[in-house]
Amino acid sequence: MSAILALPIEAVRVLAPVYGIAAVLVVALLLPVPGVRGRLRVWWPIALAAAGLGALLGSLAVWLVLDVQDVFGVPASEVIRAAAATAGAGVGLAVVNLVRTRWWRKVVAVIAIPAVLAAGGLMINRDVAYFPKLGDALGVTGASTLSLHHSTVATVDLHQWQPPTSMPAEGTVGTADIPGLVSHWNGRPAWVYEPPAARTADPPKLPVVIAFSGEPGGPSDLFIAGGLQAKLDAIARAHQGVAPIVVVPDQLGSFRNNPMCLDSPMGHVATYVTTDVRTWVLGHLPVSTSRKDWSVAGFSEGATCAVQFAAADPQIFGSFLAISPELAPVDHSVARTVREAFHGSKAAYEAAQPIAVMRRTGTYHDTTGLYCVGARDARYGRMLPPLLAASKQAGMTVQSTKLPGVAHNWNTGAAGFAWGLPKLAALLNLP
Repeated sequence: MSAILALPIEAVRVLAPVYGIAAVLVVALLLPVPGVRGRLRVWWPIALAAAGLGALLGSLAVWLVLDVQDVFGVPASEVIRAAAATAGAGVGLAVVNLVRTRWWRKVVAVIAIPAVLAAGGLMINRDVAYFPKLGDALGVTGASTLSLHHSTVATVDLHQWQPPTSMPAEGTVGTADIPGLVSHWNGRPAWVYEPPAARTADPPKLPVVIAFSGEPGGPSDLFIAGGLQAKLDAIARAHQGVAPIVVVPDQLGSFRNNPMCLDSPMGHVATYVTTDVRTWVLGHLPVSTSRKDWSVAGFSEGATCAVQFAAADPQIFGSFLAISPELAPVDHSVARTVREAFHGSKAAYEAAQPIAVMRRTGTYHDTTGLYCVGARDARYGRMLPPLLAASKQAGMTVQSTKLPGVAHNWNTGAAGFAWGLPKLAALLNLP
């Protein structure tokens, strides 16, 4: 069973057989139906019309969800549109084969429906790079509750600490419930990465990164789609087992919720992160208390959160990594955001934007910002220059890059963390 769950569903060796089976079934369903629908010239127009209708419905679904409702905050790629249209065409062809045909043809049609849907879904998943393995897609992540049996109190300075011979070779990832004692925010379990150094009997004072997923999504996305553990383990191997402890709390509350990392009628998420999460981290993990050792990071909506916290709480965070951030927190639309989160006050909404917060705060002493965006991301790419300019004007040290070959999906998120985490590690002065 574990081998099946570990199937790499983005790999060509797994995708090719699925695509091949779906194609064979579709070709079989295209063959004329002797003795029922008549000659070839009668059957093919019927089959092609059914396939065309299915393709139209598949395309319409993508248009409604991704273009009209803008569920993911970005337009659909050509791959997604093609996958939806192709899967829809296959389903339409299968449905018409269920009417007035022999039993074996009905069986082929019934099998073809899940086959073409699976092929289309896998094609979309590969395009957005969301689920690397079959188990991830089925919700079987393998993550367990974080074990805190080791010491949570760090007394040794990081640069005076010596790694013991018994130190594990790799870090570990687990989940933890972080209660909203002050904020009363009810989030899903956080995901936490502990480097090898944190898993020793006498760990040093380690740096911390508070990180956020995009929306829709959840804390697991950074590890499943973003590949965070492998990137952090690589940093640890280069630094005597030391890497930042990474805590990914749930700033959303559910997959499709977006309270925008604010304190508002939608939830006191800002207080949750800066008070409840920070207090939990200080009380449960071997971490430094210096702002220079605390960073905040995120992708997409999570990147917007990272900029918000870095701008509003420089006494907590000394650096940040923002992968494809927005100019301002937005839930669906500006009008909805103003109405639901700011009691209808456009002025309050504008005052909460990171650039406005930077201008009010003035000079940021010893704060570094890392910004990146996909080179093919037209929508979020336009938002980066104003943020860069405002950050520099506020006195921050800023680095930025455009990630080649990616737009706005988890290819971008993974590439952004691969670019930014080593730079954060350098800022955190690892041994």
